[in-house]
Amino acid sequence: MSTQRKLSRREFFKMAGVTASAAVLGACTSKAPTVIAPTATAVLPQPTPTEVTPTPTTTPPKPTPAPTRETKPILPEMALVEPGSFQMGSAEGAPDERPVHTVRITRPFHVAKHEMTFEEYDRFCNDTVGHKNPQDRGWGRGKQPVMGVGWNDALAYCNWLSEKEGLTPCYSGKGILTRCDFSANGYRLPTEAEWEYAARGGNKSKGCKYAGSNNADEVAWYANTSGGQTQIVGRKQPNELGLYDMSGNAFEWCWDLYDGKYYAASPAGDPPGPLSPPKGEAPDPRGPNRVRRSGNWRESSDIVRVTCRSFDFAGYPGENGFRLVRTKTT
Repeated sequence: MSTQRKLSRREFFKMAGVTASAAVLGACTSKAPTVIAPTATAVLPQPTPTEVTPTPTTTPPKPTPAPTRETKPILPEMALVEPGSFQMGSAEGAPDERPVHTVRITRPFHVAKHEMTFEEYDRFCNDTVGHKNPQDRGWGRGKQPVMGVGWNDALAYCNWLSEKEGLTPCYSGKGILTRCDFSANGYRLPTEAEWEYAARGGNKSKGCKYAGSNNADEVAWYANTSGGQTQIVGRKQPNELGLYDMSGNAFEWCWDLYDGKYYAASPAGDPPGPLSPPKGEAPDPRGPNRVRRSGNWRESSDIVRVTCRSFDFAGYPGENGFRLVRTKTT
């Protein structure tokens, strides 16, 4: 009788064609469980906190602003008007042109040969705040006479140009409290008397009805000659002083307040115009009436006479332009 031997697990799996891993064999081996004691965690000493001093922040330099382009004004070509006397007004004109009275101009002054043009006035608007470039109605800018300028804006231009040239501005104050220093060497508007004296030709006057001629067609852009619009300055015949367009083309502001009865009370020497609006004149938000002269491109020949008076609200641009003068101080 043969003795049977019990196969080991390894031999059994070998005979069955199975390869057993050591892990499997170990799992089937009866062994006492191994107890794994937890590893003690070493407590590392904490570093002492170090006070960190913040690095001072350097403020970056401000960028250098781009240099602003300085607006260079166009200086007017001017003629000298010597002192003299004349008969102001017209016995054949409108009621506010009477009475004819003697006026003495004692201050010599320079007057621009041309009316203010768009190219001159546009530079002022582009260099200042609050002054818009006037509309040109599609007639062109450049050397066209500027229009659409209120009396207050004309004064602002005068002071701007004076400051640009290092001269003493003539105007101070606002509204009805605006004052003119006629002794200053800056630019300003002419008084009504100065304007008429210059338009007549000053002390070289030949007594013409219009500025330089008794024929309006020769010297004036008005209803019969203008073609229904303003024209480039200096294209008509000048007057005795070499001044252009003092009859027609564009209305020209003067310094004076308007009073239809002022001639009866006007002083003889350098009349400055009324000191206040006429009694009874209702206040208007556009300001008091100021004198304007010369007539314009669409008026009749009667309105472009050198004695014809006109007026408009100081704050109303309308079809108004202006011409510069300067008191001769040296």
